[in-house]
Amino acid sequence: MKIIRRPAFYLAAALTAGILSSYFLLSHNLILSLKILLITETIYLCFYTVFKLNISKKSIYTWLAILFLFLGSLLYSYQEYQYRSKYSLHNFADSGMSQLLAEIKLDPGDLESDKVYLQVYSVNGTRVKYGSAIITSEKLKRFNDGDLITLELELTKPAPALNPGSFSYVEYLKRKGVYLQGWNPENISLIRKNKSLKNLIIKVKKLLLNNINQLFTEDNAAFIKAILLGEKEYLSYEQESLLRNSGASHLLAISGLHMGILILTFSFILFKLCSKKRNALYLLSFLTFIYIILVGAAVSIIRAALLALLFLWSDEFNREGDFLNIISLTLIINLLLDPQALFTVSLQLSYILVLALFYLTPVLNRWLPGFLAVSLAAQLASLAITAYYFNEYAFIALVTNLWAIPYITVLLPLIFILLLLSLVSLNFFGSLAILIELGLKLLFNGFELMTLIQGRPLVIARPKLITIFIYYLFLFAIPFIYRKRYIWLKARKYKLWQKIVPISLLLIIAFLFYNPPPDNLEINFLAVGQGDGIFIQFPGGQNMLIDTGPPGKEGRNIEYSIISYLNYLGVSTVDYLMISHFDADHAGGLPHLLQRKKVKNIMIPPYHERTKLHHQLAEGLSEGNSKLYFLTAGVHFKIAGCSLEILNPESNRIKEDRNENSIVFLLRYRKNKFLFTGDLSKAGEARIVKDYNLDKIDVLKAGHHGSKTSSGEILLDAVRPELAVISVGRNNFGHPSAEVIRRFKRKSISYLRTDQRGMIKLISDGQNIYFNCFR
Repeated sequence: MKIIRRPAFYLAAALTAGILSSYFLLSHNLILSLKILLITETIYLCFYTVFKLNISKKSIYTWLAILFLFLGSLLYSYQEYQYRSKYSLHNFADSGMSQLLAEIKLDPGDLESDKVYLQVYSVNGTRVKYGSAIITSEKLKRFNDGDLITLELELTKPAPALNPGSFSYVEYLKRKGVYLQGWNPENISLIRKNKSLKNLIIKVKKLLLNNINQLFTEDNAAFIKAILLGEKEYLSYEQESLLRNSGASHLLAISGLHMGILILTFSFILFKLCSKKRNALYLLSFLTFIYIILVGAAVSIIRAALLALLFLWSDEFNREGDFLNIISLTLIINLLLDPQALFTVSLQLSYILVLALFYLTPVLNRWLPGFLAVSLAAQLASLAITAYYFNEYAFIALVTNLWAIPYITVLLPLIFILLLLSLVSLNFFGSLAILIELGLKLLFNGFELMTLIQGRPLVIARPKLITIFIYYLFLFAIPFIYRKRYIWLKARKYKLWQKIVPISLLLIIAFLFYNPPPDNLEINFLAVGQGDGIFIQFPGGQNMLIDTGPPGKEGRNIEYSIISYLNYLGVSTVDYLMISHFDADHAGGLPHLLQRKKVKNIMIPPYHERTKLHHQLAEGLSEGNSKLYFLTAGVHFKIAGCSLEILNPESNRIKEDRNENSIVFLLRYRKNKFLFTGDLSKAGEARIVKDYNLDKIDVLKAGHHGSKTSSGEILLDAVRPELAVISVGRNNFGHPSAEVIRRFKRKSISYLRTDQRGMIKLISDGQNIYFNCFR
């Protein structure tokens, strides 16, 4: 491969290397990295001036490659500088109600939600140069993109990741140049109205969305808006789960598949309608540009659109389109537009997939039919990245893609054409929607069949980055070592490697699914918001989950805290689920957990009155194979060398107050003791101290999220813990109570809070206890 033949590849590699170098340097020291960049650039310029490289194509490309290396470094460094600058909006977090001068920014790819972006120019009269704010407000949706307004609102920092494997909203927004969240907008005044092409496109999209809502049923309309226009606001959780479990979740993201289908469809139509091919290409390029804006200009869309258009235009200029050169050019454009995109799963998956399809499919096609080779290439390409970011793998995707992609290739253009025709006459062409509805019904029936065949997706513990790197090194070595070579001696050299590389790749894949059990007792107090969620890993591999946190939206708070952490660890089965009591902040995620994970044994306290969550538990038990146990004081059992002694509730004194019925237990592992108290009150604590003659322990799970109703003097004087852990989130109850905090300090009890420190991990070898915090 010569640099003159594929210059874009080398420039893209240099740009990527520059961004990566700046990322690693900035993660250690901002000033140091800038100095290194400056010194390196100065050395190079001196070298270039002194030795005066020959002016040839090769030397020009070499110089450009080094220039792109610096360009990548400086672009990324500049974005980080914006965030840390004294003119950054980031400096105004948590400053109370503030007066802002800002410009409305609407995301054309997300019009159905209430989210609006504010490009802020001043806060309380202080100039702001960098960063925008995101706000959820119907009050601001009435404005157009680019409108200049003044308003008052509160500015806060977005939520960071609080548990390993969980989503970091602050990092996600930061990569989009959004530094703060806004709340409670008041006194909104319009300063200047804006008219632009973007607003016209937004107006057209709103008309299309309205037509979709009128043409299709609610669920089908939500799906069509997601796959065709990028709007996911009204997708139901059931639809998302069905596509994820059937291996078809990639259909929800407008990607290269969608763009390729639409561009090829409309290029075929336009080439037939236009007398000159160049005129058709001009029109196709313009319409593609409009569509990119319409759906939100994601990196995968830009990549796919540019790739298709550059190949189409290369014929017009009588030049053969080199795939690697063209794909590299699209990467350069994406990274120049947004250097931070390099660290997104969207860009990484998009480019790795298209490279694998192009280079790996022909190799696999030697032994497999073409359609199966394409599907297998796609699965091999996505496996490691999916494992790293999502920790789940739907193996049925290999089958799903065989029929779903050809099906969508036919269905998607039909939906798009019907939608365009609806702009002409909604009533006249509306009857055609019945055929689309039937097509979608068959599509979802197929997804349901795939889910039924597979069951739950495989869970993969997050691999290390070095494992990911080695995996793709071996994967993309396959096309090279299996390349046809016409000189026999050269071909013979690769015979051994043709055995080593595939076997090594299979071993790495097997290693991805290997999850060694811990040798010690590990107790993880997860940050679940205002509630409890504690995951215990016993020596040897068995585990227990205590409580499931609060329900959140649609009962899915557990998805972003507990489920994401279990997937991060590679846990597909919960051996023991203990619900301390059936208040929503302790059992709200129960129905969702039973859908997402296999649970072998469920332990609950007796109840005075059944709640909605009790009924949902009964439904979950009828659908699964879980065994149910009621725990009361006096019960003892052992798990993997650890003993658990139940101290509450009393079997003959079940209270109406669910807090008083909390399961309280003492966990012993050799010389270490841990006391878990649920939401038991001080009176209940005093009783178990008396009844069980409790003495010194190592760790106390502070009762009732640090409420003043728990963690009383009698309990603390009896058990004298070295450490108290408070599971708490943002709340209106005053948790943890200042009185309890003073009590801990007075008794020299160290304490940690999940809202401040994120997940708190305790590791016990039976003699000593070590802890670390995620934040």
